[in-house]
Amino acid sequence: EEKQMAIRYEIEKVGYAFPTKVLSSRVGHNVNIILGEDSPNGAIVGVGDYVSFDQYAEGTVPSTYEAKIIDNAADGNFYVQVTKVDVNAPAVLIYDVPEVSDTKIATAENFYNKAGKTVHGLVLTTLDVYELSAELFDGTPAVGKKVTISGRKHVVAGA
Repeated sequence: EEKQMAIRYEIEKVGYAFPTKVLSSRVGHNVNIILGEDSPNGAIVGVGDYVSFDQYAEGTVPSTYEAKIIDNAADGNFYVQVTKVDVNAPAVLIYDVPEVSDTKIATAENFYNKAGKTVHGLVLTTLDVYELSAELFDGTPAVGKKVTISGRKHVVAGA
C-alpha cells in the first residue's frame, strides 16, 4: 500500500472589481499609480506627486468623491455609480489584471496589488459604473445606499 502526504491550505480571498461602464477604460485619461500600501482591485485612490513619465505616487482620496449602489450584479456583486467627483481632484479606480497561468488559483478574488507596484488607474467621472465584491465594502451593501471612501473600503452610509 502506497502512502501519500497531502497539503491542506486556504488562499485568503480579497475583494475584486470590474470597470463595467467606466469612460476612461475606453477613452479618456488613465494614470499609473505607485501604490503606497497593499491594495485590491476596486480601491479608490487619489493622484499624488509626479514621479516620472506617466507615473504618480498614490495620493489621498478626494473628500469630494461620492457614489451610490445602483444594482445587484448577476454574480452577487454590486454595481456602484459615481455621483460626485471633482475634476480638479481626481478619484482613481485601481484595476490591474493579474497575469497567472495556474487555473487552480487564477480567480480575481485571490489577487491583490502589492505596495510599491505601479498599477493601472482609471480616472473616474460622474455616471461611471463599476462592479465590486462585498469584501470591498465597510458595512452591508444594498441597492440605493450611498458610499464614500475610507482607506481601501467603500463605506456604506448608515452602516
